[in-house]
Amino acid sequence: MVLFAALVSVALASLGRRTAKARVRYALWTLALFLIVAIALAWLMYPLSR
Repeated sequence: MVLFAALVSVALASLGRRTAKARVRYALWTLALFLIVAIALAWLMYPLSR
């Protein structure tokens, strides 16, 4: 899942930003958000697995 999030973040950054600095910042920001949302969803769904 981390690999998928990283690849999607890089793809979105390369398509959406013009400068290299903006691409790196956007890729790191989207990667962090993907991982935070994934962990939050897993944490919320954990009680349902019992």
